Amino acid sequence: MTISRNQQILALIERLSNSARLAQELSLDDTARLLAMALLDLQTKLYSISPDELRSFTRTVANVVEFKLRAPANDTKRPEAGEGGQKGQRPVVG
Repeated sequence: MTISRNQQILALIERLSNSARLAQELSLDDTARLLAMALLDLQTKLYSISPDELRSFTRTVANVVEFKLRAPANDTKRPEAGEGGQKGQRPVVG
């Protein structure tokens, strides 16, 4: 029985996904990022996603995420450095 190219890619995606999860659990952040990039590359090949389609998608997602991150920041007041305790008193750290 011959395994198709797509089936082989799916098996590779599964193995790399497991490795990426393990890398995250072990706090191997750079390794997890590299594995995530490899996964994305394989998925674009599996589903025939062109570089232009991927670029357009990532720009759209980046714009949405940036918008959501910015919107609440305008509505909240963050304490300035040194604030947090009453005047003349330092906050208890412990």
